[in-house]
Amino acid sequence: MKYLNELKNLTFLGILIILISICGCEKIHTMMPPDQPETMETTPVRVSFVYPGNCLGDSSYCDVLYNGAQKAKMDPGVEVTEMESNFETWDMQLSAAAENSDLVITSGYQMGDPVSRVAPEFPEVMFVIFDDTVDLPNVVSFTHRVNEGTFLLGAIAGLKTETGKVGYLGGANVPLLHEFEAGYVAGVKAVNPDAEIIKGYVADDQQGFYQPDVGGTIALTQYGLGVDVIYAMADQSGFGAVETAKLTEGRYVIWNYIDITDMAPGIILTGLRVGIDESAYNVVQEFAAGNLMAGVRSVGLAEDNIGYMLAEGNRDLLSAELLEKVEALKAAIIAGEITVPTVP
Repeated sequence: MKYLNELKNLTFLGILIILISICGCEKIHTMMPPDQPETMETTPVRVSFVYPGNCLGDSSYCDVLYNGAQKAKMDPGVEVTEMESNFETWDMQLSAAAENSDLVITSGYQMGDPVSRVAPEFPEVMFVIFDDTVDLPNVVSFTHRVNEGTFLLGAIAGLKTETGKVGYLGGANVPLLHEFEAGYVAGVKAVNPDAEIIKGYVADDQQGFYQPDVGGTIALTQYGLGVDVIYAMADQSGFGAVETAKLTEGRYVIWNYIDITDMAPGIILTGLRVGIDESAYNVVQEFAAGNLMAGVRSVGLAEDNIGYMLAEGNRDLLSAELLEKVEALKAAIIAGEITVPTVP
């Protein structure tokens, strides 16, 4: 009997221990925090912007590309490096950028050959170039239909001139700038068939963008011949035309890429707007999302990537009637009713 009592006690004790264990485990389980997903550190996208010269601050396309780089820097998932270069260091700088980047972005027709040489050495790196075409599996090429935009600039010049003479100042006598010239001349003739167009180039290569004294001399000659509006597609050399225009009343300059009306009030009629900054930022976003594809992209008026600039500093120089005519020409180009030439 004593044995049976002890057995009952042991059985009760065992059941009690099991119950306590179950309750304890459940209590412990309820006190533990829910499973947390492991925090994964995302590797930033490394992007290098390689400028084709010591061109920052010259109110040219380099400054527009720079604006795109600054916007990309604001993205916490992007790590941006910037470097200037020149014709002696193009290949070296592109290689240095590719060695430490996932995406390399540059601009300028002069960068076409360097990208063609360097990109094949870094097949895992994507390259982007503006204003030239490179046919490689890891290169995205942007070509701007600048002739559409310069057609509108020519129309403004042809409608604004009082002497019937307008000028064109090109930095480098190369095919890309011939496209700028072709659109400009066609625009002038579209609104002013009898206008005389006097043209001049600073040099035969990229050095023509860095000689404001020569640009000023060419502008002085054109103004002396009766020209009252000069379209300066010459970057730093174009500043020579601006300074020359300041010396004589009733002389105007059409600029490119950046609004410089504050620098020369009453002188700058308008300028060519090219959305390199927007395109550069967008390709960074595409690359980060894994959607960037190699190939050639052509953008112009229809894509709102090309246009003409208006600012408070030059609105008084262009009448509402003049701008209405220019807008009508813009609509006709977009609709395909006007075909703008690409060669002079």
